[in-house]
This record gives sequence, structure tokens and C-alpha cells, in this order.
Amino acid sequence: MNTKRLFRLDNLTFIAALLGLAAGFWLPEFSIRVGFLGDIFLTLLRMMIIPLILVSVFLAVAKQSAQGELSKIGYKTLGYFISTSALACLTGMLAANLLPDAAPAVTAFKGYDASKIESVSYEQLILSFFPSNPVKALANGEIIQIVIFSILMGLACIRLEAKKRDLLINISDAGHDLIMTVIQWVLVIAPLGIFSLVAATIAKTDAGSLSGLGWLFAAIGVAAATHCLITLPAFGFIMGRFHPYKFIWNVKEALLVALATASSSATLPVSTRVLEENEKVSPKTTGFVLPLGATLNMDGSALYQVLVVLFLGRLAGVDFSIGQQFLVFIFVMLSSSGTAGIPGGGLMMMGAMLQMLGIPLELIGIYLLVDRFWDPPITAINVMGDLFGTKIIDRFIKADAVKSPVNHTSDILTSNGYLEPNKT
Repeated sequence: MNTKRLFRLDNLTFIAALLGLAAGFWLPEFSIRVGFLGDIFLTLLRMMIIPLILVSVFLAVAKQSAQGELSKIGYKTLGYFISTSALACLTGMLAANLLPDAAPAVTAFKGYDASKIESVSYEQLILSFFPSNPVKALANGEIIQIVIFSILMGLACIRLEAKKRDLLINISDAGHDLIMTVIQWVLVIAPLGIFSLVAATIAKTDAGSLSGLGWLFAAIGVAAATHCLITLPAFGFIMGRFHPYKFIWNVKEALLVALATASSSATLPVSTRVLEENEKVSPKTTGFVLPLGATLNMDGSALYQVLVVLFLGRLAGVDFSIGQQFLVFIFVMLSSSGTAGIPGGGLMMMGAMLQMLGIPLELIGIYLLVDRFWDPPITAINVMGDLFGTKIIDRFIKADAVKSPVNHTSDILTSNGYLEPNKT
């Protein structure tokens, strides 16, 4: 029995990540050579992202028995996203204000032309959420635009006559099952892919280039640990009423994939599977919350960006007032949830914040250097926030379904978590 548990896919993935870490340190040449295996795994995952989001979001919206049901899950999801992102941002601000006055050798961070950064306006940010051409959005992998398009199609499906609505839902159901079957095949090679990605990343990292940034790294580490081990578990324990650390262990495979790929979107298929299989979260909840979370709920990004901005400001001699820090808080809250809609959005929004605060753009080189190391861990925090949120919201949805049977007299809650017409 213990042997069977040891060779479960999530445990093998964890072991592979540890082996990749060791190989990156001790066998750098070998690690770089086998890096292409990780690229194959990542490419196969990305191949399934767009079809999965398109179908799962459509089904999650279209299968609601009424728009009142949809508004309930929507409000709860939005409330969770705003709450956790705000707390993450405040944690980063606190860590930045506790940093001692220590500066790295700024002369070591040259080579990036800050003039290449484009300015980003709020109008451009909001406009980027909406697809002018859905086919182009699908081809370019514009996740947030695809999510909005799928929501609109799902809402329209609710308004169709029953025969046509059922036909569309049945076709989409079959497509969802087909996609999940392919994803299961891809995940068979997850341990090999994770080993290659981790090993190649460690082998390519120049530890010497990170000297002088010790305090910044320590502050990010402490803030990240606080959010992962205190804030999110508190949400899970109080609102979700589940054991948060046992939950983290059960979904560790998704966190490891996020850490290895540095992509919330690429982790989406794995997050869906571990929540539905290991935590028994309904497909209705995962199909709606996870795709939105992959683009809008960026706890780690909010924590990280505000800390780095305030740190760079101190390097430039900027003495931030309370009002200026509040402005940074608002801007980071907006940008961390919107940069998924803009190619290179993280870099562009960082440049926009530096300009707004009067911080020399040349310091963007430090951000780029630090980001090479922290991008994977911050992505894992983003994914962890999505996982906790989906589990918490699923608890409320199931509780509402049990408490309010009168509101669904024509529906029944099926074993897979969807509301279906009652045939009796």
C-alpha cells in the first residue's frame, strides 16, 4: 500500500523536482542538454490550455439553472480575489517598509535599454480585456479575452430554448471529456518534464549576479512565506473550514508544475485535476473560478511588485509618503490583475509605475534580474491563491445547494457538481 502511494503521480513529480534541483547544481552541462524534454512537456500543456478554458468556462456559465445562481458564484469569486490580493499587497508593503537602508552595486545591473518600455494607460489596460476578434484571441492565446468571450457565450446560451441549449451543452460536455483525456496522457510524463525544467533553470542561473540583493531577497521570501503559510491557510480554515496544510499537500503537484513552468495558465490543467480528484471540488466550480484566477487573481504578483517598486524607490532616494504608498497600492492592485491581457505586461506595468513615481527607469535592470529568480515562486503563489479560492468557493456553492432546494425545484445536483434538469 505504501509503495503504491509512493509511486502516485504527484509524489513522483515531487521527487523529480528534488532530483532536478540536485542535477542543476552538480550536473549543469547534462541539465542544459536535457532541458528540451521540459520544453516538450510545457508545449504539450500549453496546447491544451485554450481548449480547456474555452469549454470549461462556457460549461460553468451555461449550466447554471438561472442567472441568480451565476451571480452568487461570481460575487463570491470576485470578493475572494480582491480580499486576498489586497492582503498580499499590504504584506509586501509592510516588508518593504521594514527593509534596512542597504543598496546593491547598481553599476552591476546594466544592459537593458529602459527607453524601450512602452507606457500603459488605464484605458489600454481595460480595453485589453475585450476581444475585437475572438479568433485572433484564440490564435494568440489571449487568456483573459478568451475567458470574457466564453462567459458571454455561456450567458447567451442560458437564453436559448431548451432543445438548442441542451445540444450545445452536450457537445461541450463531450469536448471537455475529450480534452481531459488528452491532459491525463500529457501528465504521465510530468515527472520527466519537471525534472528537466528544474534542472535546466538551476544550471542556467548565475548566482554571482544576485550578490548585493540579499535584503530584497529576504524581504520577498518572508512576505511570500507569510502569505502562503499564514494568510491563505487562515482563509481556508476560517472560510473554507478545511485543514489548510493538508490541502496544500494534496494539491502539491499543481504547485510544483507552477514552480517549474512559471506559468499560471500552463498549470491550469493540473490544478483542475488535483482539485477534482484529490479534493472532490465540483467541475462547475473549477471550470469557472480557475480560469478567472489564472488571469485575475495574482496574489504573488501583487505582493512582489509592490515590494520591488518601493525597494527601487529607496535606491533612487525617493522618500515615499503615506499617500504615495497608497497610490502604489491601488496601481499594483489594478496592474497585477490586468497584465495577463498585455504581452510583456509585467515589465510594461513596472516601467509605468517607476515613471509615475519619478524613479529612474534605468533601475528596471534590477527588476529584470530579480525577476529571473522570483518569477517561478511568485507564479506558484498565484496558483496557490487560485487553489484555495476554488476550494473555499466550492464549499459555499455546495452549502447553498443544500440550504435552498426550493430555489432549484426543477433541478438536481449531480455527482459531478453540475445542476441538471430533474427528469422526475
